[in-house]
Parts: sequence; structure tokens; C-alpha cells
Amino acid sequence: MGTGSGPDPASGAAREPGERRITIADVAARAGVSKSAVSFVFNGRRGLSEGTTDRIVRAARDLGWRPSSRARALSGQRPRTAGLVLRRDAAAASSDLVGFLHGIGSALAATGAVLVVRVVATDADEREAYSAFAREAQVDVVLLAGLRVADDRPAALARLGLPFVSADSVGAPDQGERMRQAIRHLAGIGHRRIALVADGSLARSARWSTEFARESRLLGLDARVAWVSPSIPITVRDATAGLLDRAEPPTGIVYESDLLAAAGMQAALRRGLEVPDELSVIALDDGPVALVTNPALSVVRRDAEAWGRACGRLLANSGGGSPGDAFPPAELIVRGSTAPPSPSNQERSR
Repeated sequence: MGTGSGPDPASGAAREPGERRITIADVAARAGVSKSAVSFVFNGRRGLSEGTTDRIVRAARDLGWRPSSRARALSGQRPRTAGLVLRRDAAAASSDLVGFLHGIGSALAATGAVLVVRVVATDADEREAYSAFAREAQVDVVLLAGLRVADDRPAALARLGLPFVSADSVGAPDQGERMRQAIRHLAGIGHRRIALVADGSLARSARWSTEFARESRLLGLDARVAWVSPSIPITVRDATAGLLDRAEPPTGIVYESDLLAAAGMQAALRRGLEVPDELSVIALDDGPVALVTNPALSVVRRDAEAWGRACGRLLANSGGGSPGDAFPPAELIVRGSTAPPSPSNQERSR
């Protein structure tokens, strides 16, 4: 095996003959930090502020510099690879996906690690993707997104010897706050009968339901829950219709996502109900769909990119350590789909 001393292609962009090689000193100068700070970031160690870390990563990217794989090997480090398997139907239903993936990528890039994504159509395809990860030593750690009720994937990954990070666990503290903000918004503008429409196949839905019931009880609200399958839009419309057909229907509905909320608004319109005059609708995430509905959706927005960065930091350490900085607080954005209940609905709510 040869032991040539030519430049490691992973340590910088391609250069013309005679062109000066970009070094860690150039990155440090560009970012206005010391060489040790650059080394600190690209060795996956924490302690610098997020702003400084981002500045160093941007400087390295702008200059086309990456840490030498040989140098990382000599220091006991090696580029890590994280794996993510996405179900096609779940990916299509996620408004947060782009920001989430960008956050993961930026956190991994700071340590020289990479993300391998596989998009699959069926349970069997997903199982095979994980088996290939292990069989071919493609990844060091797996990110599990969207844990399901009675999910067998954690046990399967344990059998394969693959460590994993649960994206839902990393994002769990944020979920309760988003639900509370949505309920308090509806209660604050006068709604007394509310409902939640959520994906019944996901493990996190139990947390949604628990927080929904707890907060509604504290505020003295009449609350109902309807479970749906987001991959089958008619279930969302049917669930919404069932709620609206009750003798005392909700005057405000919380939907788990903007896509579910859009389908729910269609069901209301088919019954001749005006949003928000006769029904208020709010979603627990904010994506492109929220801005193209008529009226635009009120939402509780989470920072999907910050969520991805937290997951990425854990992935870079093969699931160990801390996700790092706390998430930015969820943000209530009031648009056109929520308003005080109509006088007739208010009278019936008393």
C-alpha cells in the first residue's frame, strides 16, 4: 500500500498546481478566532458559543476547508456517519423536514461528520435499510424519527448493534409548551369547547393528548380528541366532520400539523362553516401550507432547525452526551384562522 505524501483531498478544495493550500490558520483568521478554537469545533467538542461555532463553520465552508482525515485518524478521531431512514409518506406530511435536516447537517458538519439519508416506501424496506447500515458498516449511529405506538425499531437496532438517538426524545420538552400555547390562545379569546386532531399512530401523540387534557382541565374547558392517519386525508376530514356534527361541537380545533389543519378547514367549509367566524383553527407547526390556506393559519411555531442541531450534536457523539443549548421558545403566530367565537357559539358555550 502506498504512503504518498500528497495532500489529503478531504482537507480542502481542489487546487491548481502551485496554488497555496488552505490551512486551519486561514480558517481561524477568517473567523477571527484562534487555531485551537477551530480545532475545538471540528473535533466535536463543546464549550464555544453557538455564534462562534457557526462563524467558524461558515469560514471553513467559504474557504473550502475540511479537517484532514489523516490528522483526525492520528488524533484518535475519524469522520462519523449518521444514518436516517425516512418513510416516504411521513416525509411528505412533514412541514418541518427541510429545517430539521438542515439543522442536523450543520451540527454534523461542525465535527466533520456526515448524514446518510434513505427514503423508503414500506416497513420491509425500512428494516432492510437498517440491516444494510449494520451489515455494510455504513453508519456509526442512527437517528429514529417519528417513534410509533408499539415501535419495534429500537429493539431491532439493538439487535443489530447500532446505537441510536430518538428525535422525539430530543424534542419532547418543546412539545408540551406548544400545546399549552395553542390551548391558552383559544381560551384567551373566549373558546370554551375545543378539540385536538392528531396522528394516532405516533408515540408522541400520547404526550399531546395528556398535555391537551391537563391544560384544558386547568382552564375549565370542554375538550375532545380525535385520532387520524395523516397519510389518508379522508380520515382527517371525517374526524373533523364527526366533531362538528356533535350536539355541542367545538368552536376551536387544535391540529397537530398545518397539513392536518388544512384538511380540517376543508371539512368545515363543506359544512358551510366559515373560518374563523364559526370555527377557529390552529396548528402546532408552521410550514408553507400555513400561508396558502384561506385564511392563513394561526400556528405555534417551533424552531425545527434548532431541533435538528440538537439531534446532530448527539449523533456526532454516537448518541452520547448532551443535545447542547436549550431550544428557543415556541412562538405563537396569530394569523387569520383564529378569532373569538361568534355570539351564538358563545351563548351555547355558557
